[in-house]
Amino acid sequence: MQTHIFAEGSNTTADTTDLSVKEYYQGLFGMVAGLHDELAEFTDSHLHVLSEEYGVIDGDKIFSEVSNEVPEPVGSEEMVEQAKAELLDAADDADGMVILLSTDIFQKTVGEVWNNLVEAAKPGSIWCLGAARSSLDALDLDALESKGCTVLTYQRVGVARIGTETRQELLDAVKQKATQ
Repeated sequence: MQTHIFAEGSNTTADTTDLSVKEYYQGLFGMVAGLHDELAEFTDSHLHVLSEEYGVIDGDKIFSEVSNEVPEPVGSEEMVEQAKAELLDAADDADGMVILLSTDIFQKTVGEVWNNLVEAAKPGSIWCLGAARSSLDALDLDALESKGCTVLTYQRVGVARIGTETRQELLDAVKQKATQ
């Protein structure tokens, strides 16, 4: 069973770059890193971190290696294009998709390729979307549900990427699917 988490990095970072990307980003990113660890107990969990400086980076990579591989910032447009491609690629075989993005990035990535994501979605997969209400309202969630997918949403308020209740619902759904 595979789950994919897509989230933006954080402005708060560790003092050293000899850590995994997941450990390098700190502050509220800790909620995402913790969720990744909890999902990894039941699934093969992949963390995709969006960064205007480095593009979309694997959460398990060592940050200093990433920063050496990408000498110049990739910029917002390239990051968005990378994110759209990785979202579509992941949706194809994911048993769980967790997408926790700010309004602007959510709209430029998920919003732009929503119909393709629904088409690529594995029937019966679990989707957890954390974004502003306006971004979530713009999506046809029924299309995912008609494929037998479980759809959980968190209407992002302030800086919290996922609420406690939604997080628990996600973990419960993944545990249940993993033990079937």
